[in-house]
Amino acid sequence: MQILQLTTQDCRLQGTNAHLTRFCSRKRPFVALSQTQRCNARDPRTASSGSRPSVSRSALEQQVGPLRAATLGTAEAASDSIEATNVRPEALSQSDQRQRFDWHDQWYAIGYERDFDQKKPNAFTLLGKQLCIWRDGSDTWQAFLDVCPHRLIPLSEGRITDNKELQCAYHGWCFESSGKCTAIPQGGNASNPRTCATVYQCAVKQGLIWVKPTELHTLRSSTHASGLAQPETSDIPILPEIEEGWIDSATFRDLPYDYATLLENLFDVGHVPFTHHASVSKRSSADVLKLDVKTQTPAGFTGRNERGPRKGQLGAQDTLFGAPCLMRHTIDAQASKGFSNITAVYATPTTPGRCRAIIRNLFKFKSPVPRFFFKVVPQWSTHVGNNTVLEDDVVFLHRQEELAVARGLGRKPVAQVYHMPGSSDNFVTAFRTWLNKYGGGGPFGPMDESWLQAAGPRLDRDALLDRFQSHTANCQVCSGTLHTIQRVRTALKYSIGSLAVSAAILAAVALSASNSSLQPAAAQQSTQGVFAAGGQLLLSLSKRVVGSGNPGAVMASAAFCVALAVSLLGVRGYLKGMENKFIHGVYPPPRNVKQPHDEAQ
Repeated sequence: MQILQLTTQDCRLQGTNAHLTRFCSRKRPFVALSQTQRCNARDPRTASSGSRPSVSRSALEQQVGPLRAATLGTAEAASDSIEATNVRPEALSQSDQRQRFDWHDQWYAIGYERDFDQKKPNAFTLLGKQLCIWRDGSDTWQAFLDVCPHRLIPLSEGRITDNKELQCAYHGWCFESSGKCTAIPQGGNASNPRTCATVYQCAVKQGLIWVKPTELHTLRSSTHASGLAQPETSDIPILPEIEEGWIDSATFRDLPYDYATLLENLFDVGHVPFTHHASVSKRSSADVLKLDVKTQTPAGFTGRNERGPRKGQLGAQDTLFGAPCLMRHTIDAQASKGFSNITAVYATPTTPGRCRAIIRNLFKFKSPVPRFFFKVVPQWSTHVGNNTVLEDDVVFLHRQEELAVARGLGRKPVAQVYHMPGSSDNFVTAFRTWLNKYGGGGPFGPMDESWLQAAGPRLDRDALLDRFQSHTANCQVCSGTLHTIQRVRTALKYSIGSLAVSAAILAAVALSASNSSLQPAAAQQSTQGVFAAGGQLLLSLSKRVVGSGNPGAVMASAAFCVALAVSLLGVRGYLKGMENKFIHGVYPPPRNVKQPHDEAQ
């Protein structure tokens, strides 16, 4: 995948680079206050003076400038050995090395707003926390801990009331957007601090719902009796190019392997020609790679593949890791090919050994023709294609985790677990260096034996290739398309049956009419013997045909019904194949299926 736009138009990167450096200047976190203070909130949209201050624009520009200069600098030749790799953790300042990374004080994209039901609560798991995502009366999305404080029932099993409050399904306790309990139908003190639901920070940007799994604390101020602090959203890692009008092809997939496994795979650009042969690449495009890590900070790293993919046909490719979740590959081929491309992936950790990949492929073309093409191609088609690409490596990545843990991945430096003799793995080393040095080995701790046990047993191939639960069921576009296909197939089923019956009746009528000795009574008797339920209808048709003296026309009508039924049967079979694309992936992957001209590759 390609991610990150590092072109000479470097102003485009200000938002992303600011995200990359934000940990170095992070202000103090929210101070946790008592639950009594949190329950005193009455106006959930009243900002408080106690909210976390943001980084000033001038300070941000000072940080972005040097980083951008380093990112856009000329690539240096990478070493051919892992021991001499240009991944340099020792180059980081001592203050950076001492900085503690807080996984819960980050913004995570959990999904596209369009895919969340606005009329009922939605369940989602983030960093092992069960969340209840719902929209309140002001059309603002809220993120609650998915636990009712009464008897610990999931709030996502409840409903949204007519006055836009969240109601628990068990005993009907109701909660407003601040988390304050507003009703206990069985009686009790709703103002008791223990009746409050836990509220996390939530926001919507660029069509995505973002959650920071730290409590949105209730703070007092001198101008308001009480209020709920507004979340600070300036550090959400948006893609500035979307604001500039780039074409955005967006999708997602819930994956049966860890957040770290996903990012490691994305940074491994060398696997693309082989793993994704016949899907988005080909083996003949494989090349010697010299990847150069440009900058390393607690906020991530930047790097460059000077030659670029496809043996340099598209120019250099720039890579960015904005900790903890954003990866961008960028190709700027405007001058040579007339387009630029960014493949951006937000890797959202859900549980140990599971994650959600939120993918945005951005394009900018000189010609208006490709933009028109993207508008007419249905979204479900790109989703299906993306699922195929992700399934190219889902089977072996899921199984790799078990082998890596056995080799000591959670206990040893990555170079002692993997044998990586060339610079093509520099980005993998840089990511694992960051993960171990700052991230405690991962969002759920080091990927060791205890992590593997928490991740659960390895899945079989059928489970790994599931598309319905991992995408379709939670995708508005694909679930709607699947529902339409299933309805059409059902309608075709009855249409084909009706045509078959009609053809049989018409054929029988034509045969009866062609026999000049067959009288109406005999026809009626014959009809009742063959078509007991439709005897009267056949008798009536027989009389008309005999009267017209044209049984051949009736036989032609019967043949037409048969031909139409066969055609519709073929359409129904084609739709069955389409239906399967939304339910399950295929095996073997395209790379293992004989392709034309494979001998030359």
